[in-house]
Amino acid sequence: MGVVVAGVAAFGAGRATAPQGARVWREYDGHAWVGFAPREKQAYVAGFLAGTGLSDAAAVAGASADSGALHHALDSLYGAGALRYAYGEMVYATQLDEFYWWENHVPVPLYLELRELNERMRKGQEQ
Repeated sequence: MGVVVAGVAAFGAGRATAPQGARVWREYDGHAWVGFAPREKQAYVAGFLAGTGLSDAAAVAGASADSGALHHALDSLYGAGALRYAYGEMVYATQLDEFYWWENHVPVPLYLELRELNERMRKGQEQ
């Protein structure tokens, strides 16, 4: 019981000290990207890849699959080159740097540009 109370208190403290008006992931665009340090860029893309990889694995293993089945499905997809986002985080980060270098691209949300550049790279691979 004490652990639950401590957990709830910690959660409440974290929410109370979180910056008001902090942006959510859907709102990140080129303004955020150009302000990120290199390690933040890598971390953002790695998180994006982890989320999409987990989604790919869940589609194969089933939404209610346990962690072992998800791990196996993800490894299988990776080994077969069948993940939707098949490149490493530095490939995507470099492409985003080039895209957001153009000021007219800055308003484009990060998640949308990640999707678009992935499609362009995959199409280039098929030719």
